[in-house]
Amino acid sequence: MTATFDYKGFAKDLTKQAESVMPEDIALKHKKEFLDRIYDFTYIAGEAFSNDDSIENSDTAKILTQMISEWTFHKYVDLLRSDIPDIYHESILQKVAYVAFEMGKESEFSRLTQEQMLTLVELQTKRAYEKACKKLLDNGQISKAAYDKALNLSNVDDYSSKLVHNVKITKRTKSTFPYTVTALIFGLITVLLNIMYTDAPNLVIINTIMLVLLSVYVGIYIGAQIFGK
Repeated sequence: MTATFDYKGFAKDLTKQAESVMPEDIALKHKKEFLDRIYDFTYIAGEAFSNDDSIENSDTAKILTQMISEWTFHKYVDLLRSDIPDIYHESILQKVAYVAFEMGKESEFSRLTQEQMLTLVELQTKRAYEKACKKLLDNGQISKAAYDKALNLSNVDDYSSKLVHNVKITKRTKSTFPYTVTALIFGLITVLLNIMYTDAPNLVIINTIMLVLLSVYVGIYIGAQIFGK
């Protein structure tokens, strides 16, 4: 089952939020292209997560989409403030978004907490950004000065995030249903044995085994209720 949500409307909402908090220098010179790219990357990410069978709920799909939207915001600000030519911005942002997408999915697959996921994505997207800029330097497409400036800029370090953190990942709860059914079956069997074979010599052993099984079930049930929340 896919975690379908209104990614088109979600992309519009995040783009509006981005417009309200975009830096003045970016808004003055690059407002339309900036917002267009934020929308495009958010829309594409939302569509992908919404149709992904491995994402189990819409809240998770939304936070992963928001994460990519925010990193597009941060690194696009850095690129527009750098001396890297505009023709290379799209490819760099694509690499950053791709890594954020893959790390987000990996975090979901590995059952990482939201905090762990955000930390992992931050580390890997920064590496992807640096690697993409380094490739341009190695190919002679940008100067060492432009490369150094691009890496020294970090909008995320001086920007108080207002785009993400309003949606929380819904943590999966552990179901106790299979254990309950098993316990009931064993309980019924034990009751029937006690009724049908009241004087059976092995009945004490059976009752002892059943008591142990029920104790194990109670432990599993309590653990699932405590740690599954």
